[in-house]
Amino acid sequence: MGVDITGVERIARLSSRRPGFVAKMFSAEEAEYCSGRPERLAARWAAKEAVRKVFGSQGMPLPTYPSIAVTHRPGGAPEVLVGGAPVPGLELSLSHDVGLAVAVATFRPVLDAAVRLIAEVPGDMSLPGRPGQSHKGTFGTVLVLAGSPAFPGAAILACRGAHRGGAGKVKVIVGAGADGFAPETIRVPVPDLADGFSSHSAEAITASLSGAQAVVCGPGLGEGQSVPDFLGLILQRMNGRGSQLVLDADALNAIAGSGHLRGLVPPGCVVTPHPLEASRLMGRPLLDLQADRVGAAGALAHQLSCVVVLKGPGTVVAGPRGEIWSDDHATAALASGGTGDVLSGLIGALIAQGQAPFAAAQAGVFLHAEAGSYLGRRRGRAGILASEVADALVEIQEQVRLVIEARSRP
Repeated sequence: MGVDITGVERIARLSSRRPGFVAKMFSAEEAEYCSGRPERLAARWAAKEAVRKVFGSQGMPLPTYPSIAVTHRPGGAPEVLVGGAPVPGLELSLSHDVGLAVAVATFRPVLDAAVRLIAEVPGDMSLPGRPGQSHKGTFGTVLVLAGSPAFPGAAILACRGAHRGGAGKVKVIVGAGADGFAPETIRVPVPDLADGFSSHSAEAITASLSGAQAVVCGPGLGEGQSVPDFLGLILQRMNGRGSQLVLDADALNAIAGSGHLRGLVPPGCVVTPHPLEASRLMGRPLLDLQADRVGAAGALAHQLSCVVVLKGPGTVVAGPRGEIWSDDHATAALASGGTGDVLSGLIGALIAQGQAPFAAAQAGVFLHAEAGSYLGRRRGRAGILASEVADALVEIQEQVRLVIEARSRP
């Protein structure tokens, strides 16, 4: 719920002193409806504030003031639009009296799989249980090793994907002064990260590795000279724990360039290359790989004895025992930087909650693609941010869970 009270006289003075205020902050329809009626204008300003409070309370990106508009349903009841479209579950009530305008916005997420989901949930897909009698330890800890000083956003997005994927706790290794992380993220400072990850930092994070149920390594590590040594120690320490490891981005590039590192990749882990990274790992021309994505993913899974997520339109998930699954989604909304970091964090969260690597990869790919497709249909195919994809995972995952639960009922 979001509530705001605005003084009518204050808005009247503001619109009088700054003629451009109304045109900048209100839609043409609102401006016409409120012309000569400052109490109506004040009520709509209060509505903008109330809606922003609702979004903030849900951890969603705050909409700009101009993007929030009040229109009317048939019969006269107010309806709020955000970005030109109604938000399912968001309701608004307006009132004004004795010089004050009051707006009350309430939000109750609409969980209707028949309306929201774009693709059919695979019949063999599963999600971790969410029992009512649970606590944060029930859902595991994800440790994120990502985001060098040159690329801090990669770690932030991977953590966000892990949070929105349902992990009980998310930890990230950071250097001194690192910021931008959600307050829920547990930051584990390692002093010698000023110049990036190194073998010294790998030694310092041993305790954090042992306490994690899933480890996500690679996004934004960079290509510094110390990265291969760092990665080598991490891979050695994860020996025997391959099913808890997700490798992505710069970790894969380092492995592709080193036969020694390739030999240290623990069996059973999940690797999430985009086509160019897969091309480097396999030593195959990119065009040849793209011509047979299913075959390439299966071959790489066999070579590394791991689960491969070959990203791109129609993402392919392949297992070391010949398991193959191809996703049907194809949306331009996911074609932006950072969405892969979100996916690696999401898969880590599902592993931390007890899913096997192939099941976690399949579920992660489907949820991630559904979130991107949903945002593309609702808001547009261009301009979707990776952080928005992560935030959409909350509702999308619940809708998919409802479908899976309904199938399991007699």
